[in-house]
Amino acid sequence: MRSFAVAALLWSTCTNGYTQDTPGSRPVPPKPVVDLTGVYRGTWSMYGIDEKGAPVKRMAWTDVMTASSPAVEHGRAFVSTIDEMTFEGGRIPPMKIKGTEGYFMTPDGTLGDYFIEANGQAHRVTKLGQNTWVYTMPAFPQELAQLGFKDVISGQHTVIKTAAEEDGVETHHISRVTLVNWKEASGNTRWIQYVSLQGVHRREARPVKE
Repeated sequence: MRSFAVAALLWSTCTNGYTQDTPGSRPVPPKPVVDLTGVYRGTWSMYGIDEKGAPVKRMAWTDVMTASSPAVEHGRAFVSTIDEMTFEGGRIPPMKIKGTEGYFMTPDGTLGDYFIEANGQAHRVTKLGQNTWVYTMPAFPQELAQLGFKDVISGQHTVIKTAAEEDGVETHHISRVTLVNWKEASGNTRWIQYVSLQGVHRREARPVKE
């Protein structure tokens, strides 16, 4: 699981527009997309259930996500991301995940809904307020089995992110609420909704240009 970066600055008098250098040239990425570039350092914990069905910590890791190469292609304006993850305890080898995130373009050429994409799967993100975003995704039985669930009937993740400036640092708080319906060995059906992931991304300060 990675952070989805926030673009909150206006670009000139048109918040969502983009321009072209000359006819036939590649579109110039809009400022809200360029502003996504940077390095984000994070700490994360993931939770499953124990043998009694109570939430318990399953793993933890740190990561460094780099967002670069802003582009406008195929109806999207986006940056490319590389997330390098190092897991606590050393039992899980380091992992590197490539992805993209940015905006879908609208028919009139302005920026539309936000999206994140990794491992070939794209998720459309809904903005709920000035600094809050949310999206949902399926929680598959194979994934939930690693968190301690057996005989899963259904599952869904809801990812919530808030962004703020803390001590002068752009900080993203991410929580994932998971709803699972599964069957116990006794045959009884159970439901649980719990926080299965919590993490924080802090953006590195940009170098000062002389």
